[in-house]
Amino acid sequence: MCRRLALLAIAGTVVMMPVTVDAQGPEGGRGGPLPRRLGGEITAPKLPDAPAPRLPDGKPDMTGAWTGSIAWGNIIPALKPGETVELLPEARKKMAGRMVKDDPAVKCILPTPPRGAGFPWRIVITPTHAFILQEFWGHYRQVFLDGRKHPPLEEINPTWMGHSIGSWQGDTLVIDTIGFNDLGWLDGRGHPVSEKLHVIERYTRTKFGTMRMEATIDDPGSYAKPFTLQGEAELIPDGELLEYACSENNQDAPYLEGPADTRGRN
Repeated sequence: MCRRLALLAIAGTVVMMPVTVDAQGPEGGRGGPLPRRLGGEITAPKLPDAPAPRLPDGKPDMTGAWTGSIAWGNIIPALKPGETVELLPEARKKMAGRMVKDDPAVKCILPTPPRGAGFPWRIVITPTHAFILQEFWGHYRQVFLDGRKHPPLEEINPTWMGHSIGSWQGDTLVIDTIGFNDLGWLDGRGHPVSEKLHVIERYTRTKFGTMRMEATIDDPGSYAKPFTLQGEAELIPDGELLEYACSENNQDAPYLEGPADTRGRN
């Protein structure tokens, strides 16, 4: 059996959230580390308050399974203090017309960064690439670390997750992404994007068990000014990503009702 999206009715609002239907272990969202079923046992994570480990070249070791994301259901609670999201008129109209059932996540379509989910993920870093592996959707992102630049925007085939290049700024892995299509949602409320979207993400392993994340959204086709989102992930010691099957076959979709922007789940 596989995981799917289920519906909850909370104070009259339809909320879509991931649940597990195969008894492989509990899942959750931004609230913190989750127990996982490892070797037949449910183990509670113990996160030592120790310095982040380092690789032989001195860079932080990002290895491990992590839980936590910048935003899933609603980007507003993830805003950096003092910042606001100012939609342009056309983008506001586009968002207002979106329905819950239109969410790309409902159709098992790849998410637009920095949208995350309440499932574990992993970063794998090589000398030339970084790969972000997500349990939810079973997808990956490819980030070039070989010093290349972005191709001219007009030469990039627009995609859901864009073209990503990365570099190290001290202990922070910085990922710069352009080349998006205009179909993605930044969250479950339907905050839109345009093909002008430019996302800069920053990942910093501040301690052994903690990853600090930031994402600056610069999309002059949808928003009046850039804004920055913040989040934190926690390590799942000895955790592994579990199999997730999703092929545009979500049986809940016909029963999802209501405007997307009425959902307030973080």
